[in-house]
Amino acid sequence: MKEMELLWKKKLLFSGVFVQENRLHAILDRNLNGITTKQWLLLVVSSSLPNPPDLTTLGKILGCSRQNIKKLALSLEKEGFIKLTPSLSDKRSLCVSILDKGKTIIEDSKEMEDKVYGSLFRDFSEEDISEYFKLSEKFSKGIGHLEECFFSLKEKGEI
Repeated sequence: MKEMELLWKKKLLFSGVFVQENRLHAILDRNLNGITTKQWLLLVVSSSLPNPPDLTTLGKILGCSRQNIKKLALSLEKEGFIKLTPSLSDKRSLCVSILDKGKTIIEDSKEMEDKVYGSLFRDFSEEDISEYFKLSEKFSKGIGHLEECFFSLKEKGEI
């Protein structure tokens, strides 16, 4: 009985990650000054790095493909938030430079970030946040194990 309960909890936690992500996207996408959550995240991460990052680096940080990052970046460039420029070290690679319009979005979102964090973590104690952070790191490590598992299965021709 305990084994079934543990499996049930694992399934709920796994599916819950996607449900929570969908809910967060829906809420934030309605309230981010006309850009999507993913576009906003690309802006925030880019602005936090010391040098303009290339698309591959952003993909690794944000956990998605270079192609997905490029799609996001092209739409942000079209709207005047960023400029894509060839990397000095590799002309085939594109780097993201934040323009004034993008900096304004980031600055304007700082006040909202406080509201977001305050609302999301209202029922968390300091200890809860530390524990959740540790568990999140373990979950990220588990995602790495899952990636290795699927890579191995593909190599063996099992999927």
